[in-house]
Amino acid sequence: MNTDTAPVVVTGANRNIGAHIANRLIDDGFSVIAVYRSDTDDIAGLIERGAHAVQGEFADTASTRAIAGRIRALAPRLRALIHNASAFAPTDENIEAASDQFQAFFEVHMRAPYLLNTELADCLAGSREAPGDIVQITDIQADNPKPVYDVYCATKAGLQNLGLSFAKRLAPTIKVNMIQPGPISFQDWVDDADREQTLAATPLEKTGTPETIYTAVRGCLDNPFQTGAVIAVDGGLRLGN
Repeated sequence: MNTDTAPVVVTGANRNIGAHIANRLIDDGFSVIAVYRSDTDDIAGLIERGAHAVQGEFADTASTRAIAGRIRALAPRLRALIHNASAFAPTDENIEAASDQFQAFFEVHMRAPYLLNTELADCLAGSREAPGDIVQITDIQADNPKPVYDVYCATKAGLQNLGLSFAKRLAPTIKVNMIQPGPISFQDWVDDADREQTLAATPLEKTGTPETIYTAVRGCLDNPFQTGAVIAVDGGLRLGN
């Protein structure tokens, strides 16, 4: 059970993995600040459980800095910052639409984490013995991209690289680690053939769950001698056939 009253910030906490992480942190005794874009039943449930909620959109520098300011106003000291917010879609075949996707993915995957890490570093800083934490959720495809998702993969790879830089910059009072999920769930547009192909290429022959990601997140928070790590939670998918 956690005894540190400083909250953990979870971005993209209004659904799926983010909502699960936030709820499991509360289960384990952490205070949570849930950052989200749109109202959902998951956010309502987190608020009922005592989470602080910060609504906003990572649309540009001003909007992201405003979110950072609201977080700071809620908590002058933070235990951890978990970058879970994500935008995911295959790259549009229309180049103008693809360019718009690139900008949107860049804002969510790269600029927002950069700004939040920078703006909130003093709130996150612990000590050499008990450092604060930043956990950045990237993607297993950051290292081995699929061309159909090239824009998504590129910006997730950028997030991963930023994490390595911040791990150097913020040590020794803040640890920065990256988690690479593999197949956790499938989007509606993924057909049965693609699902079967992905599972066949995954040595454990199954998808993960939000709990498998939370287990990795919690491991990052609990390990005082780990920073700059890139942790694959992918059922072995990165190994190929």
